[in-house]
Amino acid sequence: MSLTGPGRAAAVLCTAVVLLGTLAAPARADRAFAVAPPTAGLGATALTVPAAEIPSPEDIAAAKSSESATAAKVTDIEGILADAAAAQEVTFARTLEANNAYSNALVELDTRSAAAAVATARAVAADKEQSKSRKAVGQLAGDLYRNGGLNPELSGLVTGSGDVLAKAATLQALTAGRSRAFTAAETSAAAAESLTAAATDARRAADDAAKTAETLKAAADQANAAQVKAVADAKGQRTVLVGQLASLRNTTAALESARVDGLERQRQQARLAAVTAEAERAAAAQAAADKAAAANAAASGNGSAAPAEQSASAPGRTPAQAAPSQNTPPQAAPAAPSAPSPAAPVPARPAPARPAPVRPAPVRPAPVRPAPVRPAPAPAQPAPAPAPAPAPAPVQPAPSPGGSNQAAISVAMGKVGSPYFYQYGGTGAYGFDCSGLVQNAFAAIGKQLPRTAAEQFAQAPVHVPLSQAQPGDLLVWGSAPGFYHVAIYLGGGKVVQALNPSAGITVTDLSMMAGMQLHPVAARY
Repeated sequence: MSLTGPGRAAAVLCTAVVLLGTLAAPARADRAFAVAPPTAGLGATALTVPAAEIPSPEDIAAAKSSESATAAKVTDIEGILADAAAAQEVTFARTLEANNAYSNALVELDTRSAAAAVATARAVAADKEQSKSRKAVGQLAGDLYRNGGLNPELSGLVTGSGDVLAKAATLQALTAGRSRAFTAAETSAAAAESLTAAATDARRAADDAAKTAETLKAAADQANAAQVKAVADAKGQRTVLVGQLASLRNTTAALESARVDGLERQRQQARLAAVTAEAERAAAAQAAADKAAAANAAASGNGSAAPAEQSASAPGRTPAQAAPSQNTPPQAAPAAPSAPSPAAPVPARPAPARPAPVRPAPVRPAPVRPAPVRPAPAPAQPAPAPAPAPAPAPVQPAPSPGGSNQAAISVAMGKVGSPYFYQYGGTGAYGFDCSGLVQNAFAAIGKQLPRTAAEQFAQAPVHVPLSQAQPGDLLVWGSAPGFYHVAIYLGGGKVVQALNPSAGITVTDLSMMAGMQLHPVAARY
């Protein structure tokens, strides 16, 4: 089958996308060196883009013969454009994944190199100590040889007069010193041998890390080049297809281009909405499971105190609201003995409509309501008044830094554009990779985050569904635990990120990246 010029361009695009799946992954991951290969996050099915041939001018002319044929051809062309957009997402995601793998390899290389330097320094120090020990033993051996096996210091002790006990003690001390010299020599030799072997292993690990980094660098370069080419090919294909749409619909290319852009934005928003909805469903299912587990635990408990505490700590409910539902029935019996003493002042109150305020006095959650406390100016009632002070503490148990991360956002936003740029393994002062930018921004406000995207997500103290993300939260792409990209959420459906060598550090609509394995859970520090 012969293809027209535009048809060949489409075929080239699809071939480039499919071939992108064969990017070279690292041949091995020696020792503890753990860097996810560039193909770890995307499934094989995501790499297959249907090959579609651009309609020829004859096809367009034939389609204009009837309204139904025109509508069918418009649908076909819109499908080709949608497939091309999906191919762009695949190449874009693969580029991010390859870039992250190379950046992580550079981080690992730095760690291995530093460890090798420390191990080498220790081996050198041990070797010097061994040399000193050898020298001391050599001198001792020479003295013994020259004196017929007797240490020169001992020759004065075996002749002449003097205190026998003092001579014996001196002999014992000299013998012990000689024994220590030999022991020290043996110890230093063993330490030198062990540390030298450790240094050799560390240097070998650093060399392996360097080789792996070079392999991943080649893969990243290949992915970036393929992505740039795919963008260029898609732009040429889009121009032809938009022109054909204008011909079929009797409009202009500018109008059709705007319409196609609108359709693509709708698809992006739909994908983002789907991810967000899925996060909400998962969160609701988890909440229901937790509630059921709490109910089961309460039912199997040996008292009413545990259910009361669980009810009071449930999200969205205050202890006072939880008390009537679970605490009132079991607490009715203990409340009766305590009622007679304060019963007298209660009828004297102008607002005795609610005698319940007297009962909750021994119950901790009840004093949370201030209403019954106010109409009681008498000195008999002040005892429960201090209770509301500690009550608000359990109402907000979840750590939610929220607004404090606005300063981190400001730091990251200050690095958008020149002179700052994307740099593999970069953490500043001007070059950053995705996780390096996040680490730098949060370090500026005193929060020390891990180095890689996966670690930054895993070690966050709070995780929330994507629909509950706040400005300053971290969003990640990929699948756990090997997330390959991280960005800082700005709110309003936008993120700031170190994207790639072409785009640098930039602000992006989140919907544009929703189809690149956006994780439905956000991390909060």
